[in-house]
Amino acid sequence: MWLGENPGGGFQALSEMRSFREMDVDEGLTVIGLLDRLAAQSPMIEEKIFDRKNRKLLPNLSVVVTHEGLVVSPFNIDESEMKDGYKIAILPLYVGG
Repeated sequence: MWLGENPGGGFQALSEMRSFREMDVDEGLTVIGLLDRLAAQSPMIEEKIFDRKNRKLLPNLSVVVTHEGLVVSPFNIDESEMKDGYKIAILPLYVGG
């Protein structure tokens, strides 16, 4: 994530534009549930990434979830439960050519 050099919330900054955090999650947790939990732990995530009131990513962001190298459908991330090995990337949307 593009949260700068000190993203907080247990994230390790790999660069100004990339942060990383590996964690165990409870069985039955959805991607939206995870984002809500992270936003509760980190004011920066709540401010820049996830609207806890509406339980949605902020505008102009996209979430990409992969499992064993395959993309998980973005259309059911609020319903499908996470599995061991899920990787989640939050990306700003860019337009132009």
